[in-house]
Amino acid sequence: MKSLLLLALPAVVLCQLSPQTSVPCGTPVVQPITKRIVGGREAAQGSWPWMVMIVALTNDLHWIVEGSGSILGTHVILTTAQHFEGPGFSVFDLDLRHWQLYLGNHHMNARDQHQKVYHIRKVIIHPGYNVTSLKDDIALIITQEPIEYNDHTRPACLPDVFHRYHVGDICYLPGWGSTLSTGDNEVLNQVDMPILDDGVCRRQFRDFLSDTEICAGYETGIKEFCPSDLGSPLMCKDGNGIWYIQGLASSGVDCHIARYPGVYEDVSLYSDWIKQTMATSGYPYEY
Repeated sequence: MKSLLLLALPAVVLCQLSPQTSVPCGTPVVQPITKRIVGGREAAQGSWPWMVMIVALTNDLHWIVEGSGSILGTHVILTTAQHFEGPGFSVFDLDLRHWQLYLGNHHMNARDQHQKVYHIRKVIIHPGYNVTSLKDDIALIITQEPIEYNDHTRPACLPDVFHRYHVGDICYLPGWGSTLSTGDNEVLNQVDMPILDDGVCRRQFRDFLSDTEICAGYETGIKEFCPSDLGSPLMCKDGNGIWYIQGLASSGVDCHIARYPGVYEDVSLYSDWIKQTMATSGYPYEY
C-alpha cells in the first residue's frame, strides 16, 4: 500500500500468431462492455477470458482470494510479485500445493460451467522486486497443467516494449474485488480507469515510482481497486480492437475510502523480461 503525500493508445500492439497458435491473444469472443458506468459494473461473462482468480488455503483451512492474474500462454500467468513475497516471507516459505488457479469462472463462490482449476508448478519473481517500495512488482506463474483454450479461457496480449500510453486514455480493470463499494463482489466486475498525469500521482503518493509505474483512476476517488484485485490487468484496446495488458494493479489506498487513484506496474517496460523468462522456462510467448 502506498504512503500518502498520480498518459489514447494509438500505438499498435504487435500481436501476430505463430504457426502453432490457433487462438489469438486479446480477442474475446464476448466483447467487453465499454459503456462507462460510475462505480463500475458486472462484467459480461466471458468478456475478459484471460482473467485468473488466485486462491490460497489459510492456516485455519479457509480458501481466500489472494488476487488475480492474466493468461499469457498455455503454462504462463502474469501477476504481481507481492502475492508471493513480502515483509517477513518469501515464495520459498509458501507451500504452493495449497494454492489454486481458477480459470474460465465468473462467480467467486459458485462453480461456473466453463471453470477449470489449475495448480502452480513454480513462481518466478522479477529479480529487481523490492518488497518495501514494490518496485518491479512483477511475477510469472508456471502452471503444472497445460491451460486449455476455449471461448472463456484465452490469452491476453502484451504491449510492445516501445508502446507508450497517454493521459486521458480510458482503460478497464476487471477483478473480483468490490471495486469500491459498488458492484457485486461475488462476480467478476470491471471499472473504467482513465490514465492520469504523473504529477497527480506524485502529489498523492510520495513513493510513486514514475519510471516504472502508471497512475490511473479518478482524483475524486469514485473508483478504486481492492486487495483481492491486486495483480489484475489494466486492459487497454489498440486501434485494431486488440486488448492488451498496459498495467498490473499493484498498490493504492483503502478501496472503501477510495479518495485516491490506484498505482499500476507499467507492463510495457517489462515485456522483454517477461518474454525472455517465458522462453527460458520452455514456454515462449507466441504472439
